[in-house]
Amino acid sequence: MFGFDDFAHVASFLLVSAFSLWAVGALAALTSGEKASDKLFSTIFGVGSTLLTIGVMVVWPIVSAGQKLEWVAKEPIYLGLAPFANHLDTLSALFLLLLGVVGIAIAFFSPGYLHHLQGRVNKGLYWACLFLFALGMGQVILAANALTFLVFWEVMSLSSVALVASDPIKHRAQRSALIYLGATRVATAFLTAGFVWLHYLTNSWSFSDWTLTSIPMVPVLIIFIGLAIKAGCFPFHIWLPYAHPEAPSPVSALMSGVMVKVAIYGMIRLLVMNDCNSLFIGYCALVVGVISAVWGVLFGLMEHDLKRLLAYSTVENVGLIVTGIGLTLLCNCTAHPVIAAYALTGVLFHVINHGLFKSLLFLGAGAVDTQAHTRDLTFLGGLAKSMPWTMTCFFVGSVAICALPPLNGFASKWLLYQSFFQLSFHADSIVDRGMALTIVGVMSVVGALSLATFAKAVGIGFLGRPRSESAVNAVEATQGMVFAQMFLAVMCILLGVWVSPVLHQFAPVCQDALRYPIDPAVLFTIPQMVLAIVGLVTVFLTYSVVFGSSHGLREYITWDCGFGDLPARAEETGSSFSQPIGRIFGPLLQYKMTTEIKGRDRRHFPEWIKVEVQMLPALEFYVYNPLIAGLQWFAKLLVKLQTASIHIHLLYVFMTMLILVCVGISL
Repeated sequence: MFGFDDFAHVASFLLVSAFSLWAVGALAALTSGEKASDKLFSTIFGVGSTLLTIGVMVVWPIVSAGQKLEWVAKEPIYLGLAPFANHLDTLSALFLLLLGVVGIAIAFFSPGYLHHLQGRVNKGLYWACLFLFALGMGQVILAANALTFLVFWEVMSLSSVALVASDPIKHRAQRSALIYLGATRVATAFLTAGFVWLHYLTNSWSFSDWTLTSIPMVPVLIIFIGLAIKAGCFPFHIWLPYAHPEAPSPVSALMSGVMVKVAIYGMIRLLVMNDCNSLFIGYCALVVGVISAVWGVLFGLMEHDLKRLLAYSTVENVGLIVTGIGLTLLCNCTAHPVIAAYALTGVLFHVINHGLFKSLLFLGAGAVDTQAHTRDLTFLGGLAKSMPWTMTCFFVGSVAICALPPLNGFASKWLLYQSFFQLSFHADSIVDRGMALTIVGVMSVVGALSLATFAKAVGIGFLGRPRSESAVNAVEATQGMVFAQMFLAVMCILLGVWVSPVLHQFAPVCQDALRYPIDPAVLFTIPQMVLAIVGLVTVFLTYSVVFGSSHGLREYITWDCGFGDLPARAEETGSSFSQPIGRIFGPLLQYKMTTEIKGRDRRHFPEWIKVEVQMLPALEFYVYNPLIAGLQWFAKLLVKLQTASIHIHLLYVFMTMLILVCVGISL
């Protein structure tokens, strides 16, 4: 008969084996160089992910019962001023489970995907960075103190930067990697400053010793900003639409599905679980989250590159998650623990759900890219016939991300809606009640625009006629790529149909975070049978519309104004689909459309028509570009101070000493 200690030993062995396997894989990949075998290293990556997943499942009964696993290195193994230390509880186990499940899908998908990058990517460097990327994310989740967190945060960040720039042939990849590198440097700087400040106030590097109830607001705000940059929140989101299109699709799936969730994990661990009682931080999170959701879905709707569209969708969903975290902090400050439980449960469930369906969508975009050799919706179309399995899985991911029942996105967003509805009824302040109802309205608009975004992605990309030779010649992806997508699609369906059992597993996490007992049965009020019936009806109607026909297939030519059968160019395009929304939000999007028509009688018989759509990212153009220009000007000014004269350098040293003496005297 196994006891808790036996399960703990087995789980520890599995987790250590997973991380050790990834570390060994990284070393082996570096030594292999360009001769690295995709099948071998994908197997190692998949086995490590499987061991991690099984280890979390084994340890879950232990941590959900209130016990925690801790490991602290011996004295020689120090990270500067603190030991290398791990801490495993319900929250870290939940995020490790997400990493393991997505990692399994990545392992199956990668060999087929990397085949089309043959000769363009150094396979050894790619696999080494991928192993380090997964290892860094796992250790950030397990970190028990600030220095362990920062060290592996850097491993995670720098390895992902190298993966974004893994295709050296593309100059855009190098530029995107530099933009992403700049964002990670700023995020790390904020986190380091906040951690050092908290260490100064608490005289400890351990997260368990940080209680934020008596801590000034400024260091907490600094930490929140650093995590918000990594999560891709507005206005720090600009690295996502640059990094995701250039990164290989398995890397994009890990970055969007797991890495940005590591920043969310940091917010929950450092702010919620350490009792942040600042109303200002809560309201900041609400504002940042709402703006991120609106901004992301608008720009996603206007995009025609499939991976840029998904990158902006990540901004939208991270915004919804941060909005839920803001509501949790606000309710903790105003003594509404039940509403905080609603909000945090919705946050955690949506973190898992978004990690699954966004990874699925990025893998689907990667399959389209490998088979059709383009991600531009303008040149796609007709892929439903040539790539039916990819289309089906992408459709499942799209339904899930649009929060349509009975898939998993509906349940988590429903919980977020419920939490804001509850606040509108029970808030003490009329301002908070109005704010809650306003956010419900904004979330409804975001949901409608999200539905339009993925109707565009599925309809323009997969339906209709092929609009290019590459789309005509596309064939279904490899078996491993299809299996990876089906695996994640099935997970989205299962989590959507069996909501109540899943919510029962979230109860210990919320109880650890809020220290408030929760009954999961009251959180989701829609009966399980209703979801099952809706699911069966949806499947039946979809099958009837797509495949069913009692009279057989009939072909005929529609009214065509005497021109004959209309070509593929006459079909709806991504730009024309999103044009009405672009005009409505034109001032915000800086949306402009110019039309040029040529011909002797161009009004009735045009000979040449050209339509151009321009969209200016106002934040990037009016804020970041002037800021970068100012930094470049300052850098050029500093260059003039560099001379070969030793006298000038001694003068600089003397002036610096005088300034430091004056500052020391004033203090």
